[in-house]
This record gives sequence, C-alpha cells and structure tokens, in this order.
Amino acid sequence: MAIITVALGGYLVWYYLDHLDYLSETVHETDRWAVVKDSKGDIISVETTNNEVWNTLYELHQNQTEMWIGGIVETYGNKWGFRFKPDTIVVAQVTIEGAQSNIQAISGDLDYWIDTWAKETYVMARVIEIHQ
Repeated sequence: MAIITVALGGYLVWYYLDHLDYLSETVHETDRWAVVKDSKGDIISVETTNNEVWNTLYELHQNQTEMWIGGIVETYGNKWGFRFKPDTIVVAQVTIEGAQSNIQAISGDLDYWIDTWAKETYVMARVIEIHQ
C-alpha cells in the first residue's frame, strides 16, 4: 500500500510540475487563443484580433498543417518573455518581409527581436490547440 501511495504521489507531483511549465508557456489574456508548436517542439500561445487570421488558425488546427506563424515581437510575462502582438499576427506559406526563427531563439535574444529587428518574425509551426 505504501508503494502505491508513494508512486501515486510522485506521479501527481510530476504532473503538477509539468503542468506549471505548460501554463507558463501559454499565458494569454483573451478567451480566444491558440497554442502553436514550432519546429523545435516548443509551444507558445497566440492571440489575434483579426477574424480572418483566427479562421486560418482554426483551419490549420483542423488540418494539422505547418505554416509560418508570427508577428511583431513584444515583451510579455510568459516563460519565453515575449509574445507576438495580437494585432500583428500573420499566417503565411512564404515569408518575404519578415525574419524566420524559432521560439527559443527569439527568447534567447529578445533585445535583437524587439529593438533591432522590430519587424514581423515568424516561426514554422502547427496549431496544436484552439480555445474559444
């Protein structure tokens, strides 16, 4: 009985800590948000004010298609220290005007992406969750 209790307790602690990491990666402010997973396996939440972009994110979730998803990077209170500004979110098959990166690289050099680059930045990602 003690072994089962210890095993169950260990599992619950592991699940709780794993869930805390998920919550810190997917901080959001609205009821309508999506979780995207980049090509390196990292996740971040994306919120948009544009209905057309939202519909595209919804379709990507249905199709599990990877595309370039991004916008202008701004400082934010999540695990990564940034988010894509909700009113600048873009979903594209090809990126011409923006830079391509991944979530971890953006997080690792925020000064560059926010102050120096200050244009649209994209990550190759697929939508793994839709919340509305």
